Amino acid sequence: MKADGETGAGATDRPASGPDGVTTPWDQPGWEGSAADLRDAALAAAAHERTGPMETRKSWARACIQVVPTERGDAWVKYGYRLPPGEEQVLARLSKRWGNRVPGVITTWPGAVAMTPLPGRELEEKDPLEDWVSVAGALGELAAGEASEVDDWTGIGVRDRRPERWQQAVEQLLQSPVLNELEKPFRAKLDALAADFIDRYRQAFHSPATLIHQDSGCCNVRLTEDGPLFFDWADVVIGHPTFSCDRLLDQAPRERHDPIIEAFLDPLGMARDEFNAMRRSNVLHEVLRYHDELSFIPATNQVHQNLSNSVRSQLRVLVEFETRK
Repeated sequence: MKADGETGAGATDRPASGPDGVTTPWDQPGWEGSAADLRDAALAAAAHERTGPMETRKSWARACIQVVPTERGDAWVKYGYRLPPGEEQVLARLSKRWGNRVPGVITTWPGAVAMTPLPGRELEEKDPLEDWVSVAGALGELAAGEASEVDDWTGIGVRDRRPERWQQAVEQLLQSPVLNELEKPFRAKLDALAADFIDRYRQAFHSPATLIHQDSGCCNVRLTEDGPLFFDWADVVIGHPTFSCDRLLDQAPRERHDPIIEAFLDPLGMARDEFNAMRRSNVLHEVLRYHDELSFIPATNQVHQNLSNSVRSQLRVLVEFETRK
């Protein structure tokens, strides 16, 4: 066990095989006992000796979050297995370069990360425009800064969404059993459009690829005295910077989009035309994101069913829009 620092690329407490392909570790009998031993040893090695009983703050198909009192204050422990390489590896790296932009990391071990309590408050739609602009600018700075680390990220298993790998992902999606429930006429339209979707993405992709958060909406952004802080880095990919901003725009009032976009683009030096061209692939990008998660959640879990429905409904929206033009 590596109690302080980064975990190995292959070391993980992620799901074992079960009747549905995967199981949720924290829902299995006896899991808490063995997990507690690893957790307490890791915290103690990081000079955060546990001083009282832990509290499970939230537990669902994607993750389990515990609050553990220690001699140096509460530690927030997050277990997750959503997607490789594991959020613990992502945060271990980001915290070294962006300590004021990501949660404070106390320690990591395979499948888990212990963090200091999140400072500040959550970004809200009603917040002043300057707060949204500040968040967008910080997100753009982070995306620009991580462009030079792409080889490191892909080296530890972060999924690659650059054009060639994007094409492979789209082609795999079209073979997915999740699409079997789609009507045959609709499938024919989708298959006919696939080549255009792939070519559109390739033609618009000019900026350097970088690390993409994929879920930078209000619920994962906090406003602090040191500026915006971004958390929940469980499903990052390598791809076009545009997709780090899309989730933020989804939750921003439409009349605020222009200044938010400009604030995001400024540190990247990206032209607005390129941003707009890449946004045309946003729906399919979201579909691939949802589809990626399905292999890591039990098929009988409601989250799995919800994601499957989202994949199909989003594809319907996409094809309907494209065939209306």
